[in-house]
Amino acid sequence: MACSSHILTHVLSQGGVIAHQTDTVFGLACLPHESSLQRLARLKQRDRSRGFILLASHCDQLNDFIECTSQELEQLNSPQARPTTFLVNPKPQLPPSLTGQHSKIAVRLVEHVIVSKICQQIGAIASTSCNLSQHDICNEASACRTLFGPHLDYIETHSVSGSGQASRIIDLSTQEILRA
Repeated sequence: MACSSHILTHVLSQGGVIAHQTDTVFGLACLPHESSLQRLARLKQRDRSRGFILLASHCDQLNDFIECTSQELEQLNSPQARPTTFLVNPKPQLPPSLTGQHSKIAVRLVEHVIVSKICQQIGAIASTSCNLSQHDICNEASACRTLFGPHLDYIETHSVSGSGQASRIIDLSTQEILRA
């Protein structure tokens, strides 16, 4: 696994787009830089107004991206019974494609071993489900390879699978559950 996270980190640091397993579903990821985010949106045939999620292994990796009260930060740091994505107030001047047309940014602290190691080495990564926009999610590396083939810089194939279910979504400031 260390070898896989090292390769993925290297590819991401070179501006690449990867396919990887997460704690939920198979995903596509890049660093949260505008050019990489635009490439990822084009690859997915996704409207750039939709934004992306930031995955991190620790809240400190989100410091450059989010603005939280101490209570919100405490909740974000609290262990969750299942993967939970929080909608959080973004810092100003983020890459436009990261938040899209939304007033908040989606963030999730992950426990998946490979993703956690990547984030420890490189910081938060922008991610999205592995699929063409508005189509079923590819939850296996082979399906991802068939769909995206040479358009990805690396497809991670040796990781423990996630739950196969999308995370729940909670607005951190209002506590509204948007997806259970």
